[in-house]
Amino acid sequence: NIRFEGNGYSEEWVKEAEKRGLPNLRKTPEALKQIVTPASKEVLTRLGVLSEAEVVSRYHVRIERYVKNLAIEVDSMRQIIDTMIMPACYAYHGSLCQSVAAAKAAGVPAPQSDSLSKLTTLLQSLNEKRAVMENEFRKAESLHDEEEKAKLYATNVSKAMFEVRELADSLEAVVADE
Repeated sequence: NIRFEGNGYSEEWVKEAEKRGLPNLRKTPEALKQIVTPASKEVLTRLGVLSEAEVVSRYHVRIERYVKNLAIEVDSMRQIIDTMIMPACYAYHGSLCQSVAAAKAAGVPAPQSDSLSKLTTLLQSLNEKRAVMENEFRKAESLHDEEEKAKLYATNVSKAMFEVRELADSLEAVVADE
């Protein structure tokens, strides 16, 4: 009933799982929660695999690990954005500004103006999305309930990280390699 030979991340699978009456757990906290369902606890304890306390403990350890791993990812992303991507973008932005100004001063067209405008827009967007990511991270970190924190990481923080990543990828396609 659970075997599927297609792409398990596709919309096709979502529809197929629903048709088969199977859960579609897209986020880690949703999947981890399955270990502490009454049915899972019953099977694991009845078969002597784990005691009920061990099942609950393993769940909490995995939730804490998930939260810690995502916190590390956010911190790494912040460092990469702040110390590598933004400085490189600012340097290239400055170079384009000088180039456009020099072309205009010489009375010749400055085709690099389009690149400068695109870069400026992307930089502004990255700054905004970086701030949103930071805000969502702080909200998650302010929670004392690890399950709620994990849910916030899986939704808002992950979404913000994805948006930052998309902009960083777009900037990579615009900024000079050096």
